[in-house]
Amino acid sequence: MPIAEVVLQVRYDPKGLCTSCGEAPEGVGAQEWYDYLSYRLPVHSLSGGRAAFYMSHDELARFKTMAPDEKANA
Repeated sequence: MPIAEVVLQVRYDPKGLCTSCGEAPEGVGAQEWYDYLSYRLPVHSLSGGRAAFYMSHDELARFKTMAPDEKANA
């Protein structure tokens, strides 16, 4: 795995739904962005209802250019 340049933080509610996921494109909800990323990257669980995604700047830029429709169907 290449060295991670970007760390996206994730927060969950007590029911396990994503309430916050960093760098979400405009118009894309936290849970939808989390679902999209979790199909493409490993989720690193942390304590306290948190997690993180690690990626390069190039990967983040590529993921953010995907249309919300493509994210929902991925």
